[in-house]
Order: sequence, then structure tokens, then C-alpha cells
Amino acid sequence: MIAFLKFLMRLVQRLIVLAALIALGIWLFYIGREHQVFLDNKTLGDYKALEQVNVSLNGGEISELMSRERDVKKVVGPKFEIKAEIFNDDGEIFKTITKEIKIDELCNFKFSKDIMINLPALAAEAENFIVPAPK
Repeated sequence: MIAFLKFLMRLVQRLIVLAALIALGIWLFYIGREHQVFLDNKTLGDYKALEQVNVSLNGGEISELMSRERDVKKVVGPKFEIKAEIFNDDGEIFKTITKEIKIDELCNFKFSKDIMINLPALAAEAENFIVPAPK
């Protein structure tokens, strides 16, 4: 009887450790997932392409995008911060937008690695500035 209880206790302990390791693996996958973020400065519906915009993700390298250009950046984790500096025709900063984007909340593509941000829609502060990424 005592041997059976020891066996049962050891089995329960091993199952608890196994469940904890599986949960840890899922959590690490979630926070360490790399996403490709396409920065799109093209006309979308009523939002015309911007003449020039400088964009950085998480304070990283700045991408300078002219009208009708697209760039791709990689970010790690379920959220990131985008900072966009929009220039006017004279080459001066007209508007600065800083926004935190949570990929799993704003996007309906939870398990997708790629998203695309339309910069003219972001500059107009539209709610639908995230569009499906190109294939």
C-alpha cells in the first residue's frame, strides 16, 4: 500500500512538472514570436500616399519612405510601438504619431507572422490602418 502511494505521488509530481514545462513553452513562444511588419505608403481608398514619412518601430532604425514605397521591419513579441514623422511639402515635420500596437488585439490574424500598416490611414488616425499583409 505504501509503495503504491509513493508511486502515485511520484506520478502526480511528474505530471505537474510536465504541465508546467508545456505552459512555459507556450508562454515563451507567445512572447518571443517574430513578426514581419510591412510599412506601406501607398494610397488606400480615400487616404492618399504621403510625400515623405519617417517610421521607426520600438525606437529602432528609421525608415524613410517616399510616396508609393513599402518597407519591411521585424519585431519580436506580441506588441510594439510605431513612431511616424510625417513631412509637409517644405520638408518640415508636419505631424508626429506614436502608437502602441498589440498584434493579437488589433489584428484578426492572431497566428499570422505578417501584418501591414498603411501609413496614410495611420496619419489620418483611421481605425482600419492595419491591413492584411501581401503574400
